[in-house]
Amino acid sequence: MEAFTGPPSSSPPPGLDRLTARELEVLSLVGRALSNKEISERLSVGEGTVKTHINRIMAKLDLRSRAQVVALSYDAGLVKPAAR
Repeated sequence: MEAFTGPPSSSPPPGLDRLTARELEVLSLVGRALSNKEISERLSVGEGTVKTHINRIMAKLDLRSRAQVVALSYDAGLVKPAAR
């Protein structure tokens, strides 16, 4: 990811302060490439709840795709690239 976006930003992307603690947690898990099912199992919630969280994250941060969610989670420093 770093090859495409550069290093993570030193300041958090705008709008993160509008997310709830659970939305930040979901944002982090989406950034780790977990599926909705994997996230729901990890958080002990239904897949519909995960979808709702992702939709709210996207609406609050004006994102249009899951790929943008992943990129933002990396830029926010919620996800670190794997060591090679």
